[in-house]
Formats: sequence, C-alpha cells, structure tokens
Amino acid sequence: MNAKQFRENKMSSQGFTLIETIMVITLLAIVAAIALPSFQRLVVNSPLKTAARDLMAEIALQKERAIAESRQYRIVLDVDNNSYDIQQCQNQGSTCNSWNSVQVKNLNRYANDISFDSASTTETNYTFQTRGTVSMGTIVLRNNRNSTATIRINIAGRTNVQFNLQ
Repeated sequence: MNAKQFRENKMSSQGFTLIETIMVITLLAIVAAIALPSFQRLVVNSPLKTAARDLMAEIALQKERAIAESRQYRIVLDVDNNSYDIQQCQNQGSTCNSWNSVQVKNLNRYANDISFDSASTTETNYTFQTRGTVSMGTIVLRNNRNSTATIRINIAGRTNVQFNLQ
C-alpha cells in the first residue's frame, strides 16, 4: 500500500471531525439555555396545577354523590388554614339539619407555598343539592411565585380553571 492509497482510505473513512462535534455541542448548549427558564417555570408551578385540578375533581365528585345518594354534600373552604372540609348531610333529601365531616384536605400536601387567595375567592361554602346544582363562585389558589389558578364554578356544577403562571 503506497502513501496515496493510504490517504484515500483514511479520507473515505466514516466519522465526525472535531470541528463538527464542537459545532453540534455548541448548538445543543444554546437550545438548552433558551429552554431552561421555561422548563423551570413548568416544574415550579406543577404543584399549583395539581392542587387546582384535584380540587376541581373533588367538586365534580361531590356533585355526583349528591345526585346518586339523594343527599346534600358541601365543601367548606378554610382560607386561613389552607384546607377544605368535605361534609355530608346527615339526612337524605333536599333539606339539611346537620352536617358530618367526611374528610379534611390540606393544600400543603401539594407544596408548602400553595394557599387560597382570600381577596379573590368569592365563596367559601359550596353546597351540592340533590338535583345537581351548586353554589356559584370563584376559588383562587396562589403560590409563592405569585402564579394563580382561578377555578370558576357555575350553578350547574361545571368548573373551569384558568392558570396565570409567573
């Protein structure tokens, strides 16, 4: 094998040059630097989104229970302690004389910085009637980044959430 054949074989071999590898690594670093702030915001606000969606699911469940069992249910927000109490009427029917606490849930189970925004929350007592209606209102959850989750409840018990993430 002479020198000319050796050079031709070496040039036809597969692989990347050092310059090509450095260029790819540089491009990946630039893309990662651009995406990192968005990813961090997503991770930090994830517990707020989970808390809002779980509260919405709880509202839907209590509405279904009230209809199925012909018994009133209610969710009472404790904005000072960042918790809510799920209560069941002792008697069946459309009137309720006394309530039993079924379960108390705390927002701190998602993250320590999630709380009810007492200034924006319009109602703290949501009663689910046996025919499927509920008290209307707005519940606002807030975290320490000042991101909010606004849950709106209409008279038919339908909920929607709007997130304002910081």
